[in-house]
Order: sequence, then C-alpha cells, then structure tokens
Amino acid sequence: MLQIKYGLGLFIASFMMMLVLLASPAHVSAATITTYGMPSIYSASTTYSLKADSNVIPVVGYTGNYDYAHFSMSGGPVTIEVTALGQSSITSYNISPKKLNLSGTISGNKLTFTLANDEYVIVKVNSSKELIIAADPAETNKPASSGTGVYNVKSTTYNADSTGTTLATSAIQSAINDANAYTGGQGIVYVPAGVYKVGNLQLKSDVALYLEGGAVLRFTGNPSDYTANWHKNSQNRDVTWWIYTQNGSNNIKMYGRGTLDGNGQTAAANNIGNNIIVPIGVSNFTLDGLIIRDSASWAITPARSNDLTFQNFKIFNRFDAAGENDGIDVMESQNVTVQHAIGIGLDDPFTTKTWDQATDISVNWPGTPNTLSNVTFDDVISWTYCYGLKVGQGIRQMQDGITFKNSVVYDAAVGIGIHHKYGTAAAKNITFDNIDIERLSYTNDSDNKRTWLAFLIQNGAGEGGGNVSTVSVKNITVRDQGANLGLLKGLDSSHLINGITFENIYMLGSGSPATNLAGMNILNTGFYSGLTILPTQTPEPIQRTNLALNKPVTVSSDSGSTAGWAVDGNISTRWGSLRTDNEWIYVDLGSNRTIDGVKLLWEVAYGKSYQIQVSANAVNWSNVYSTTSGNGGTDDISFSPTSARYVRMNGTERGTTYGYSLWEFEVYGSDNNLASGASVTYSSSYESSNGNWSYAKVNDGKRNSVSGSYGWTSNNSVTTNHTENVTLDLGSNQMVNTVNLYPRNDSGNVGQGFPIDFTIQTSTDGVNWTTRVTRTSYALPGNAVQSFEFPTAAVRYVRVEGTNLRQNANDANQYRMAFAEMEIYGVNHAAGASATFSSSYESSNWSYSKLNDGQRNSVSGSYGWTTNNNLTSNHTEYVYLDLGSNQTVDTVNLYPRNDSGQVGRNFPIDFTIQTSTDGLNWTTRVTRTGYALPGNAAQSFSFPTVSARYVKVEGTNLRQNASDANQYRMAFAEMEIY
Repeated sequence: MLQIKYGLGLFIASFMMMLVLLASPAHVSAATITTYGMPSIYSASTTYSLKADSNVIPVVGYTGNYDYAHFSMSGGPVTIEVTALGQSSITSYNISPKKLNLSGTISGNKLTFTLANDEYVIVKVNSSKELIIAADPAETNKPASSGTGVYNVKSTTYNADSTGTTLATSAIQSAINDANAYTGGQGIVYVPAGVYKVGNLQLKSDVALYLEGGAVLRFTGNPSDYTANWHKNSQNRDVTWWIYTQNGSNNIKMYGRGTLDGNGQTAAANNIGNNIIVPIGVSNFTLDGLIIRDSASWAITPARSNDLTFQNFKIFNRFDAAGENDGIDVMESQNVTVQHAIGIGLDDPFTTKTWDQATDISVNWPGTPNTLSNVTFDDVISWTYCYGLKVGQGIRQMQDGITFKNSVVYDAAVGIGIHHKYGTAAAKNITFDNIDIERLSYTNDSDNKRTWLAFLIQNGAGEGGGNVSTVSVKNITVRDQGANLGLLKGLDSSHLINGITFENIYMLGSGSPATNLAGMNILNTGFYSGLTILPTQTPEPIQRTNLALNKPVTVSSDSGSTAGWAVDGNISTRWGSLRTDNEWIYVDLGSNRTIDGVKLLWEVAYGKSYQIQVSANAVNWSNVYSTTSGNGGTDDISFSPTSARYVRMNGTERGTTYGYSLWEFEVYGSDNNLASGASVTYSSSYESSNGNWSYAKVNDGKRNSVSGSYGWTSNNSVTTNHTENVTLDLGSNQMVNTVNLYPRNDSGNVGQGFPIDFTIQTSTDGVNWTTRVTRTSYALPGNAVQSFEFPTAAVRYVRVEGTNLRQNANDANQYRMAFAEMEIYGVNHAAGASATFSSSYESSNWSYSKLNDGQRNSVSGSYGWTTNNNLTSNHTEYVYLDLGSNQTVDTVNLYPRNDSGQVGRNFPIDFTIQTSTDGLNWTTRVTRTGYALPGNAAQSFSFPTVSARYVKVEGTNLRQNASDANQYRMAFAEMEIY
C-alpha cells in the first residue's frame, strides 16, 4: 500500500513538472551583436544615438540629409533604441522599408522597435534628418589576422600607416602582390581597423582584400596621387579608377565590415573624380559587406567582366555632391548578382549601361564593347534624386535579361525606369518584380520627371534610337505615384516599346490591382505595342478634355515663372507663387461651363490647405472642395457638377517653406464635343495593319498621334495632287459654330498631311452643302489645334474637303490628307447661366432652374420653366439669362414643352428676343407675331452676331391652354444660346 501511494505521488509530481515545463515560454536566443569603433576621421552624430540590445552603436554624423550607424548581428530578434538628441519628445516617426511593418514605442525622446533579422532600415524622427541603421549579418568568413596565406598590412613586412598621416599605397599594393603570388589558394590581404590614405590599388587574381570593421581606405583628393584613367566631358574632370582589377584577372574578393571613403568633397574641390571600385576585365569577383561612401563619380563600375557578386554593401553618397555620384552601374558584363544592399546618393544608385569604345568612360576599357546579360538586383533599397531602379541611359550594346526584384524605392524622382537615350542597340527581357515605391519627392531631367514609372526611348545623341522589348512589371506597390504622369513612350513607329506586361500593380493603397494604363497614371504614352495587363485588363477610358488648356490665367503673385505655364499642357513648365500662405490662381474658361473635376499637378511646393472655388464673375466665389491635409503630388479632385466660368485654387496654408507651385491646373467637365460617337464617311482611308491609322481614329478622343491611334489619313491617288474629304454625321441637327482639327504629330511628322487649300462645309441632309470656312495656302501647322469658327448653324453633317494636298517628304512625297482628331462644337452659353423672370411656377417638375438644365425634353423631374402670374388674362411675361460676361451670340434655341398631350402648349404667339450688355438697356434682335403652335422640335432664331451678356425672351401675346383651364402662361422645356 505504501508502495502504491509512493508510486502515485511520484506520478503526480512528474505530471505537474511536465505541466510547468509546457506552460513555460519557449527560449529565444538573444542576438549576438558585433559593434565597430568610430573611425578617427569621423564625428559622432549630434542628432541621434543608438543602442541594439543595450549595446551602444556609434552613429556617424554625415550629411545634412542623413547620419548612419553600422553593426552586425546573428540570431535575433534585436531591440533597437533610437534617441533623438536635443529633443524632449518624439511626436512623429517613420521606419522604412514600410513593407516590414515595423512599429515603435515612444518614451520621451526615445523610439524603440524590434528587428527580427538583419536589415537595412531608414528612421526619421520628427522633422530631423534620417538615420540609416545598417544591421549586417554576422561575419561567418572573417579570416585570421595572421598566418599562412594572410598578408596583414600592419605587419612589419608592410608597416602601412593606419593613422591617415602618410600614404599607405605601396604597403597595401605590396601585400596584394604577395597575396597574388601565394600558391596555396586565395591569398588574403588583411587591413586592421584604422585610417589608410591610399592612391590607386590594382587587385590581382586569387586575392581577397579584407577590411576589418573600423578600417577605412581613404581617397586623398590630390590629383597627383592618382592616374587619370578617363576624362568626364560633362564635368570637364579627370576620373581615376581608384581600386581596380587587373585585366584578365580571376577569383578576386573584397569583403569585411570596413569602409572605402571616396572623400568626394575634397576630390571635387580639386577637380578629380573617382570610381571607387572598378572590377574590369575580371571573372569571378565578389564584394561583400563593405561601406562605400562619398564617391566623386560613379562609385562601383563593373565593366566588361563576368560572374560577379555584390552583396551586403552600403553606398552612402552625398546629396550635396558635385553631381553624378551613381551607386553601382553594371556595364557590359554578364552573370551579375547584386543582392541585399542600400544605395543612397544624388544620382542613380542601381542601374545598367552599355557604351561604345569612343564614349568618355569606356575609351580606355580593355577589349571590345560587350553586350550585357543576366543581371539581377535583389533586395536593394534606393534613395536618390534620380531614378530608383533603372536601365540606361546608355544602350549602345544590347542589354538582355535584367531583373530588379524584392526591392524598395525609399525616395526618388522616378521609381522605376528604362531610359534608352544613347545608342541604337536593343534592350530586352527586363523585369521589375515585387518593388515597393514609397516616396517620390524630387524631380529629374530637363522635363522635371516625378513619376513612379518612366519607360522611354529617345534619340539623345542623334544616333537614331533603339528598341525595348519584353518588359514585365509585376507585384508593384505604388504608395506615391509622383506629380507627373507615368511615361510609356517609344521614339517613333520604328523604335517601339514592344511586349510589355503589367501584373498586380497596386496604386496608392488600393486593394485591387489596376486594370488599365489610366488606373496606373501612365498617361504620357506613345509608340508602344503588345500591352498586357493582368489579372484583368479593361479598355482605356477616352481622355476627357482639359477645359483649362491654354485659357487665360490670373494669379495672386508670380515668383518669376509665367502664370500661363500652369495651363499650357506641358508638365515641365510651372507657375510658382511668392512664399506666403494666402495665394491663389484662377483660370477663365471663357464662358459658363458645367464642370465636375479639377486636377492639380503639384511641383515640390504644394498646398497643405486650399479650396477649389468657382465663380460666374470672378468676384463672388463658392467652394466646391476644401482640404487641410494636402500632401502634394497629384490631386485628382471630383465634385458635383456645377456651372462656372472661373475656377480658382485658393491656397491658405503652404506645405513647404516655398510658395505654391503647379506644373498643371486642369479643369474637367462637359466639353460638348459633338463629334464624339459620330459616324464617319470619307473619300478614301488608309487602314493600317497595326491599328495606328483608320477612319475610326478621326474622332476617338485622342488628340495626339499615339501608338494605336495616329488618326485618319487618305489613301487614294497618292502620287498626284487631288481632292479628298472626310465627313462626320452627328445623327441629328445640332447647333454648330466651331470645328477643331488636330494635326498629326507623330515623331518627325508634325503637321504633315494637313491640306494647303480646303473648305469646311455643313449640311442638314448630306446632299446639299454650305461652305462655312475657306482656306488657301494654309501654312504647315505646328503641334497645336487648328480652330475654325463660323456663325452658328443647325447642321447634321460636317465635312472637311481638301482640294490642294501637301506632299510629305517622309512618305515618298506622296499626297495625303491627315488629321489626328476632328472635334465639332456649338458652345451653349446658356449652360450654367443664372435666370431672372417675371414669374415662375415652382414644383418638382417646373422651375426657373429647369430652363437651362440641359434637358431638352419635358421629362419627369424636369418639364422646364413656366410663368405663374395673372393666369386668367393675357399679359406680358419674360425670362432672361445672365451669361456672366459678354459673349458672342447669334442664335437662340427655344425648345417647346413636350410632355404628354402638351406639345408646344404655352409657346407665346407674339414675342421678342432681346439682348443687353448691362441688363438695363435692351436691343430687340428677333420679333415674331402670330407664331403658330410649334411641334416637337427646337425653334431656332438667328440674328447678326452681337456681343451680349443678357438674353431675354419676352412674350407679349400668350397662348391659352385648354388643358390648363384656358390659363395664360409662357413655357419652354429648354433655352439654349449660341
């Protein structure tokens, strides 16, 4: 019995111990942190201090844009503590990459967060500059500092100066030479912590150059210490290959946790540039773990080499450099991997290029020009004033198989890009996959690009241009699309961007991928083909007409720019105000228009708080939109349709220390283009197999000759001068007074095909024609709409007939007539006008506001307007419309009421149509007496063209209505003024 009790007790005790163990938390290994001492030539940050799991990490004070800290770790997680020095509290912070979803805890002036693994992160606290935290993986291949095959530059054999006092070039080069002579494998050149001033170093086969954490190789900046390997023409500066490989070498490695310091400011002051690392004519080269900082030209320039690996490296360049301090430019090389890196600097951090032997940078490269192939950039972070991730500009040899993946653009002018500017070679099989574009704060190039995507082909040096093909852009998160439209632009019909696929492109926090280019804000397009959008592709919307384009502009102030540049359609010109909060800009649309949207394309200086206001007279303004949280970029604003002639951006608080600056101020609404949807007939038409030319393109809404829609062109008797015509059928009679013809404007052909002698004719039946416009000896038009006005007429058909055609030297001097687009207008000045009346019956169907609401028929909710005074006796009634300002007027259309059983009822028997410029003094333009009961059609009244602000219809003999107790009223379904 005792044995049983004892056995049971032991069982219970064991069971309880097991429960305790199960309930205990799993053991998590603490991270192992390796820190590196601050090199003596650097100063500690005065903005930040840093700890990693209570280990103090030195923070290097660097530029006005950022400081940086560096350590290595294994295991994890690790707790990061950032202290904002000199600040009592932290009110805001950002930790990037955002895709890591790192959130912090704030306590006073300390920010704490956790890194699960080694990462490169960028921290910004309050309005301070950024802090780069480079947490590298622990070194697993750190060599011994001495021993067989190890050549320590501090040993007595070499005795390199590690104080930075004297040049250590010969000592380190001797160690490299000895390591190269080692026959037991790869010889290791060991550089202990310290500062070493060095001139040119040549790396040789089977050499590994190891820089211990805290070791700095420093460029002196003295031109006499270096060989000038090439001359940079754009800067008129000699450039040296600072640390380069011997031509034909193999099996070279540079690694460790030390720094290569290009001393860029001193170098630039002495007018010398440096390529810090130049793997040239080498096979099997590796760079691992180093910091490369302050280059005075392109920092890392692998050229005409193969089988290269660059990993765990940090490029810390300056933003206040003398320009062109690219990060890594892979050039004319094959089988290259760039993995886990951060690149920061003024110019492109991660890019590929190919040149010819005559280009300045490559004039002394060994061998002959090579193609570039199989290059991968994986897990990189980019921060630059230029392109985040880029192919080009130089493509003078073929580039094939370039991939950017799993990467982040922290900030840039252009997120991802292909810029085929120099050369005629092809660039193909290019992939951008899993890219996160966080911010686009800067502008780049002469056209001030600021957009998430720019793929373009140019003829930069007059070489003729090349082609780009088979491009895949997938799994992209666009948190900032930039201030400008995305670009997808080939050069011309012979130099296209062909075969491009967009897949899973998520714009601005959308939970669904974009389905067309418009949804991706890629609207600056041309000369591309083979577009695929996945998982779903929808048709591109017809672009709405910008009603503000080239209209008069008034501004509160001008900082030296031109106010009209805000509405010139050119996203490389801008208006800018003075540096005060209360500033405004408004555009005059010329007449009251029904509008429902405004698009503001901000330059860097944006409005934080502003209102969009509308007015009929530029005196009394009403808000249609207001914000206090503007953040720049592109503000695409929608609001309920409203009538206005003047549209204003009224700024009340700036978002920067500058004023307000707009690339473009666009206004959208009803453009009244009667050509939209009209059927087309023609004397002849060239129907191209690639879909660029067709009769259907003459009114498809595309005013520019872009890939897939160049426009319409004739195709008959092309070798002799002859007559051609194109006709639009509007479907029914419309009031017309303007025809706009847009010349073709594909590259090299602007204005070609526009006739020399021509007429514009109209017809109501397609048989009998009236000539409205005649032009002879018409000059070759530029890249602008050619607008032709004539007295308003009721027409169904509009025809352009060319009787003297223009030869085109680019088309074998053939005779054609061609237009990119044809638009037809009849501006209804009554739209949005305010109404005044002698009396008005107000109900759900009848109101003075229904007189000019655009509804020509009496339908439920809008029968029109009718009077409501002295109904039992004949009398006088009137209604007049205020157009807001003087307009050119020659026609009034009155639409009779036409509700069931009431067609024409209450249309006056005797009446006049009068005009006025001041609302006091009236002139009679039309008099009708004994007017018959009208049918179900517009009653149109024309008179000689006059300038008028007010138009009145006054009925002096009203018509009784038997269905309305024989009461006397005047009524119209709609009133239009042309």
